[in-house]
Amino acid sequence: MWQVQGDGTQYYLAIGGSPASIEHGINVFGSGDIKHCAAVMVRHARKALAAVLPDAELWQVRRVDVTHNYALPGPREVKQALRALLGADASRARASSMGGDTVGWNVGSDLRKGKAYHKGPQLAALIKKGRCEAAPYQVALCDKLLRLELTLGSRFWRRFEEKGLRWADLTEDELNAYHLDYFGRFFGSVEVTDMGQLLNQLEAVAVSPGQALAAHRTWALIKAIGRENAKGSMPRSTWSRHLKLLRDAGLSDTDLSSGEIIPFRRHVVQLHQPVTSWADLQQAA
Repeated sequence: MWQVQGDGTQYYLAIGGSPASIEHGINVFGSGDIKHCAAVMVRHARKALAAVLPDAELWQVRRVDVTHNYALPGPREVKQALRALLGADASRARASSMGGDTVGWNVGSDLRKGKAYHKGPQLAALIKKGRCEAAPYQVALCDKLLRLELTLGSRFWRRFEEKGLRWADLTEDELNAYHLDYFGRFFGSVEVTDMGQLLNQLEAVAVSPGQALAAHRTWALIKAIGRENAKGSMPRSTWSRHLKLLRDAGLSDTDLSSGEIIPFRRHVVQLHQPVTSWADLQQAA
């Protein structure tokens, strides 16, 4: 995509799209190198417009999508994960259905917004529209992929520039840290199969056995009457303290919203270990 935009006094060329689609013809796996991705977009625009354009690092960035793919056992588990995530609200991030197999958070935000979706059906739809090509085995493999997509929007990048920072200096690790920071609150770090195990986890992070037991009772209350009713039954400071302990013990905002340990935790989604290539995905399968 490229278009001339302006306010009547100043005009500029905006280019956008998927570097992976341009480079590989399919937008499943791409590069985490922001400078490389920008260079791919600028080279493509130069060729398509037959124009002399500045080098990539001289452009302003106004949107970056940081996408990670996670291999689950099959499409049923992906859909199960999405159903659980639809109930995953967190501070300043309310989940909403975006139709089909897609869940979104902060939809419409020009700062940060997130999206989780089933990659298989999305890829099949792109192929049907003639927007990409893929071998049948690739489509089948993608039916096991849960994709988590973080969009860093125009307000994020304006604030970034106001701090005197340069987008071209961002490393892949730093972009991945933004992704983990956004989605980490929706995924717990441990499997909890019974209440006694959770109490052990709480005792490991609480300052006293009594504090652990109190937080444990709050979890039982959430399971019995729901998060909002449990929250309204105690002082705000107590609620906040117990929620912090439950999170420190390994529960996620998804768990706390639903009042149960999300079932797809059994096929642990390791946010720091996405699959990054077809070889990774075939091995995971």
